Amino acid sequence: MTARRAWAVVAPLAERHDPHARLRLITSGTDISHEGRSRTWEFIFLLPSRNATVMLSLEPDPHSEDIDTAPCVLTQRISPASSLDTKEPSLPRIFRDSPEVVAEFIARGVDYVAGPTDMKLEGRVLPSGEATWITYYWDKEFATPFTAANQVL
Repeated sequence: MTARRAWAVVAPLAERHDPHARLRLITSGTDISHEGRSRTWEFIFLLPSRNATVMLSLEPDPHSEDIDTAPCVLTQRISPASSLDTKEPSLPRIFRDSPEVVAEFIARGVDYVAGPTDMKLEGRVLPSGEATWITYYWDKEFATPFTAANQVL
């Protein structure tokens, strides 16, 4: 599935935990395809009213015999927030979807077909405060804006 499709599942769950949930991280599994799809997506949210963080993971059922046809399962992990968690900036809730981002990285030379087998796509906020999508390809980091210039935040 794409990042946006996974988001459609996890965002309402995060909001049920806390209506003011703030997105901190999105990461695909290490199986991100050249189409921008992954079988696994993880999202980390700060839950300010609960002083906690929640990691919501969508992944194939580990008990299924065939990963390609396995149903998707959701795992929730809630933990206390640290003082650093409450101060870090959040990602926008509207973002460029993974197929668009992967297509851009491919145009810049990243090979999701013949490249390393442990590639992933990650959305996070840099120390500069910039929200960005990142991938690593042969020890080189590729980055691109998390949102499109014309997207309304």
